[in-house]
Amino acid sequence: MAKSGAAAQPKIIRSRLVFNFPGFEPTPPLGQLDRLRHGAQKSGEVWGFTFERLSADAVADEYHAVSESVTSGPNWQTHTRIVQFSWSDVIENYERESFPRGLFRNFPKFMAFLFDGTVGRYLHASKRYWTFTIFPLLLIALYLVVSGVVVWFALDAFAPQTSHPVIATAVTLALTLLLCRWPGQRWYLLLTINDWGFARDMANRINPDIEQRYRTFATTLADQIERSKHDEIVIAGHSFGTVWAAGALAIALENNPKLLAGRNVTFLALGSSLLKIALAPAAGFMRDWMARIIAQPCLTWHEIQTKDDLIAFYKADPFAELGIKNVKATLKIDRVKYKDAMDRKRYVQMLKSPYRTHRQYILYQDKRVFFDYVLRLFGPLSVRALALDPGLIAMIGPDGALAGTLAGAPEKQSSRTGAAK
Repeated sequence: MAKSGAAAQPKIIRSRLVFNFPGFEPTPPLGQLDRLRHGAQKSGEVWGFTFERLSADAVADEYHAVSESVTSGPNWQTHTRIVQFSWSDVIENYERESFPRGLFRNFPKFMAFLFDGTVGRYLHASKRYWTFTIFPLLLIALYLVVSGVVVWFALDAFAPQTSHPVIATAVTLALTLLLCRWPGQRWYLLLTINDWGFARDMANRINPDIEQRYRTFATTLADQIERSKHDEIVIAGHSFGTVWAAGALAIALENNPKLLAGRNVTFLALGSSLLKIALAPAAGFMRDWMARIIAQPCLTWHEIQTKDDLIAFYKADPFAELGIKNVKATLKIDRVKYKDAMDRKRYVQMLKSPYRTHRQYILYQDKRVFFDYVLRLFGPLSVRALALDPGLIAMIGPDGALAGTLAGAPEKQSSRTGAAK
C-alpha cells in the first residue's frame, strides 16, 4: 500500500465535523441522531465523560439533519457537529409495496447478481458474505421443497386415485409464498430481498432518485467541508451508508479536486457494503469513485470488520479486490471482536439477530475498546490517531481525564498501511 502523506495533527480534538451516512433502515435523520445521543450517554459511563446535545435540526429539502453537541471530561472538552444524511424515503419506496408484489419485483434483481457472476466474486472476496448472499435462495428453495412434500402427502391422503398436477403446482407455489411471508419475515427474507432490489438498481444506475440523492449529498458535503474550521473531519458510513458516503465524496472531489487539501480527514467504513455494488460488472462508476477517493494523500481510510457480522465483507481488502493500485491515502483495516466490547448477556442477545449484529458497529459498547464508534464521534482523541495507534485509549484515565502529557504531543507518523491481522 502507499505511504501516508497526511500531516501530523494534534491528538486532542477540540472540534470535529462528522458526516454520518446510515445503512438500509428507514429511520429518519432525527431518529438516527437520537440513537447517537443515547449511545453517547451510555458511552459516557464507560469512558468517564458527560455529553450534552445543544441542538438538532432537520433540513428536509436537503435530506439531512444537523446536530451540535459538547462532550466534557475532567480536563478536556470536544465540540462535535454531525451532519446526519437521510435516504429513508428511498428505502420506503422499496418496502412499501404489498406482498407478494415486492417479492416478485425484487427477486429477479437479486438473481441477476448470480447470473452476471457477481456472486462468484463475492466468494473470492469473503466466504462469509457469499454465505449471506445465497441464504435467501436456499431459504426459498427449502420452503418450496417443504410445500411440495406437504401437498404431495395431502393429495396422497385425500385423493390417492386422482392426479391434479396443475392444482398441485398452484397450491405448492401458494404455500411457498405463505412461508415466505411467515416464517420468512421472521428470518428477514423480505427485507433482504428488498435490499438486493435496491442494490441492483444502484449498481445499474436506473433509479433517478438514487442519482439525484448522490448529487444532493455531494453538494452538502462539499459546502460543509469548504466552510469547516474543525480540527478534524470524519466521513462515516455504515453498511450501505459507505456506498452513499463514497459516492458523495467522489462527486465532490470531481467538482473540486483540492477539496481535502491540507485537512485532517478520516473515512470510517463500518460493516461496509461497498463491494456489494463495486464488484458488479455494471458498477464501473463505483470502482472509478473509489480509485478517486483512495488517491487522496490527505485521507485516512479506516475499515472496521468483525467475524460476528455475516452481512459485511469480513477479511476483504476492498481496494485489492477491485485492483486499485494508485493508493496515496493511508489504509488501515481492523478486524475486531464484539465479545471484547460487550457484556456477555448483551453479546449473546445480539447474536440472535444478524441485522442487530450488523448494526452494532454504530451502537454503544459496554467496555473500553479502541474501535468504539461513539468515542470516535464525540471523544477527545483524533479518529486518525486511534486508527493508527489503538493503544492511545490508555491515555484516557478511569475518571475520563486525559494524561497530562497528551496535550501538545505530536501525533505519531506512520508510513505503514494495510490490513491488520
